[in-house]
Amino acid sequence: MAASPDRPSGLRVASVGGVPVYVGSSWLILAVVVIALVGPGIAADRPDLGALAYGVGALYAVGLLVAVLVHEAAHAVVARGVGHRVHAVVADIWGGHTTYDPSRGTPGSAAAIAVVGPLSNLVLGLLAWGVHPFAPEGVPSGLLGAFAFVNVLLAAFNLLPGLPLDGGQLVEAAVWRLTGSRPRGRVVAGWCGRAVVVVVVVWAIGLPLLSGARPDLFRVVWTVLICAFLWQGATAAIAAGQSLGVLARLDPARVIRPARAVSERAVLADVDPQAAHGVPVVVDALGRPLALLSAAAMDGVPEELRERTPVSAVMARQPSEWVVPLEGDPEEDLIALVRTFQDTRASHLAVTRGGVLAGVVSVHELGAALDEVQGRPPRP
Repeated sequence: MAASPDRPSGLRVASVGGVPVYVGSSWLILAVVVIALVGPGIAADRPDLGALAYGVGALYAVGLLVAVLVHEAAHAVVARGVGHRVHAVVADIWGGHTTYDPSRGTPGSAAAIAVVGPLSNLVLGLLAWGVHPFAPEGVPSGLLGAFAFVNVLLAAFNLLPGLPLDGGQLVEAAVWRLTGSRPRGRVVAGWCGRAVVVVVVVWAIGLPLLSGARPDLFRVVWTVLICAFLWQGATAAIAAGQSLGVLARLDPARVIRPARAVSERAVLADVDPQAAHGVPVVVDALGRPLALLSAAAMDGVPEELRERTPVSAVMARQPSEWVVPLEGDPEEDLIALVRTFQDTRASHLAVTRGGVLAGVVSVHELGAALDEVQGRPPRP
């Protein structure tokens, strides 16, 4: 089954506050790498363990997995606590990620979600370090020491000030707070992410070369892989920030056509699809939008049958996701519209204000308005 925001690929291993936790198949690659790196060293230090040394290496990989999942679960718990819809927590070859809908957020909520991940690792590291002196010598002591080290390392690395790391989320939140512009914060944090990549490459590869040393192949390969991942994330953040900047220049009222509610119990004779006072939208008894009524659908019903044909007989019922509540923030409202169009692939969306039907938005009209804002020629 293809992955989706609500159901990513991988094995579901737990649930945190109703949020599913998955271990992706790519994480096994990371586990093998950890075992291959740690196993030979353990075997050399403890020849009495024999092949079990690689089993201990597997425990090191499990410790890393726990550190990553606690980090991501902390993000998920706080994201839900500030009102975001959280889809899943996933561990994969790059560590892990938490997928959630960040719309309707604030600089404060974004910063809280970002910082809690590294803080959770710092707490785990300090706890493991505190227990470490009381652990039996040998394998238990080594595992606790490694667990403390990897958690402190994860906390420090994730706090580097550039997207896609958590420290970059803090930079974005700070710039957003200072300037009032979320797009500007995203772009600045993306460029900071690129700067972080340059600093990491210079530190890991450049400085050893300048000092006359030769960094080993493993260090070079992993530095390149990690920095390529970070550069890609930073570049995507810059592009996303620029796209958000375009949305900020468009007033959503410009693309919302007025709508008029039509009861699903009404008959076709009561509906004039050409009426000037709004697009007819079929609603249920509670006023929730269900479907659009097109002139073509109504024209297919003979005139003599319209008095006894309910609109529900010809309407095309829409999924509940086609309704987008608007909350008065133009930028956030447009982000919500664009994301819903992308998620549902719908041609039209119904919008509400305060739970009351407010209008209808066409994907083609929204696209044309965005093109105009960017100075692009009209689409054919």
